[in-house]
Amino acid sequence: MSGLRFPLVCFDLDGTLVDDTIFIWKTLHEQLGTDPVARREAREDYFAKRISYRRWFEIDLELMAAVGATEERIVEVVDQLRPVTGARETLAELRRRGHALAIVSGSLDIVVRRLFGDVEFEHVLINTIEFDERGRIAGGEPTPYDLEGKADGLLELCRREGITAERAAFVGDNSNDLWIARAAGLSVAFNCKSDELRQVCDVEVPGDDLQGILRWIC
Repeated sequence: MSGLRFPLVCFDLDGTLVDDTIFIWKTLHEQLGTDPVARREAREDYFAKRISYRRWFEIDLELMAAVGATEERIVEVVDQLRPVTGARETLAELRRRGHALAIVSGSLDIVVRRLFGDVEFEHVLINTIEFDERGRIAGGEPTPYDLEGKADGLLELCRREGITAERAAFVGDNSNDLWIARAAGLSVAFNCKSDELRQVCDVEVPGDDLQGILRWIC
């Protein structure tokens, strides 16, 4: 792996590896029918720094539990999604060439399990939900590596891999990827939905086939 220019390749999840959603939290709330006012207020409170990320996460789970959301119902929503075009081929090619693969995302572990359960990622930094024996939401663990924290996530993975950040590549699609894009040695905006990210990234790969990133990383 030492001969590779970017031995570590980190991906955002929603909108980057996963199609049919921009943010899984938004998709779940809309599909499950949670209180939109309470959801909006929690988001505003977080960005105004009135609540922590952990509390925002807890409110999300509370709102979903309040409408009777179960593991089965959440799986039903997630199973409506699909990997972006070329995602599996891209991941397989990167692995064949010896790159370590990582996900750094504010999405949910259940999305990774349902859509990429057969893909070997060396690292997955993501939010987790726990369910009780009846499938009801029983809690979870928020990731410290979302939004601004994504850059810290990249640095932590570089530490684990024994490389500098200049030797890590990141692929993302939206404004919550700004911080990690600035920290990576190569940042790729794929199917970009944010002008800010487009300006920050080293490369933009338009279109909807993830295989377009390979020429920049490999």
